[in-house]
Amino acid sequence: MNKKRFYRHMMILAIPIALQNLITVGVSMADTLMLGSLGEVPLSASSLANQLFFIFTLVIYGTAGGTNVLVAQFWGKQDVPSIKKVLGYSYRVMAAFAFVIVILAAVFPQYVMAVFTTDPEVIEQGIAYLHIASISFIFFGITTITTRVLCAVQTVNISLGASIVSLITNVFFNWVFIFGNLGAPALGVAGAAIATTIARFVECVIVLYYVRFKETKLHLRLRDLRHLDKEIRPAFIKNSTPVICNELLWSTGTSLLSVIIGRMGTSFVAAYSIYNVISQLSSVMSQGVASSAATIVGNTIGAKDYEHMPFITWHLQKASMVVGIGAFLFVLLIRPTMPFFYHLGSESMGYLMQILLIGAVMEGLRPMAFVNMVGILRGGGDAKFVLVNDIIFLWTICLPLGFVSGLIWKWPVPIVFTILRFDDMIKLVTSTIRIKANHWIKNVTEIGPEKKEAIQ
Repeated sequence: MNKKRFYRHMMILAIPIALQNLITVGVSMADTLMLGSLGEVPLSASSLANQLFFIFTLVIYGTAGGTNVLVAQFWGKQDVPSIKKVLGYSYRVMAAFAFVIVILAAVFPQYVMAVFTTDPEVIEQGIAYLHIASISFIFFGITTITTRVLCAVQTVNISLGASIVSLITNVFFNWVFIFGNLGAPALGVAGAAIATTIARFVECVIVLYYVRFKETKLHLRLRDLRHLDKEIRPAFIKNSTPVICNELLWSTGTSLLSVIIGRMGTSFVAAYSIYNVISQLSSVMSQGVASSAATIVGNTIGAKDYEHMPFITWHLQKASMVVGIGAFLFVLLIRPTMPFFYHLGSESMGYLMQILLIGAVMEGLRPMAFVNMVGILRGGGDAKFVLVNDIIFLWTICLPLGFVSGLIWKWPVPIVFTILRFDDMIKLVTSTIRIKANHWIKNVTEIGPEKKEAIQ
């Protein structure tokens, strides 16, 4: 390997994924900008209602992430039949989670909203959002599982194209239904839910059409997914369960952070909602690098090319440092523009300015932790370490201290915000130590009579 070729290959994988993530964030940003123009209550309602979708999103990402470790390594050894067998399990796990979340959103939305806030107006508008948007979870699940598997076999452009169409669709129907244009009624938060559902449906149809008629590497057909293979099951369970549990526990913990924030007042909720969008914007490139890292590491291990692993991990970490510097500068530069984009009260705007200043440092360090954890370690089959490392600090430090400092001691918002988001800083240190220890490389594709073994 040489550096120039490696970075070119990494960017070929990372840039389309980063652009897709940017477009996905663009959909959220369009919602916050348009709903924010109607006031803090619609903005807060949609943000808190989407916490349920956030949990579902990360569980699906966990399912896809666990699947991708196997798929990337199977692709490294060009074992396409085994990839199809893994997919059969992935779609079933996705469908099971989708069923539970859709029932919660469609049948019990009032209880979901009551968890996050006590403001009756926010609850009422959040219920309207969840009633409509619940069906879109299914479309999102199918799209995500399919595109992440295509990414693991280095097919990345279709997900980008589908996301572009989804963004355009979402913005157009937001304009129509939120504000009541082209003769449509002005529906506010409910209009945003309608637009989101239409956009996710369109994106799902595009991806499924591509897989059925255009895709040439896997040749997926419905009959390939009907029957489950018992030989694959142990490898799927062993590698996917830690990742799914990881994302479920982490997303639940992060939603509990929103519960704390929701009980500190609508002003903090509105400011934090906007910060989350900016945080997502600043992290799109780190997600692209992490995804390409998981693919490259998985393909390399599948091909049993272990001698190049030190070269690969070092240059992936160097890339994450550069991305972190870019994220830090982005947040600092966008901070002064916030009053021009959002019509917030003075208290909410003050909170936003304060947490963006702290957040710039956090967003600068987060890409390094993210690439270490989601890219290198998870791609290398070390999902159990990522599970423990990702959960322990959130649940033992951030949540308890955040609850006490925010709701009992009534500390200032900037201090509470720092406590709630501090776990990424700790994970950067622990994941770096783990990679240097060199006990994380595992070939997880050896199934049946072969025993999976760690490569020391």
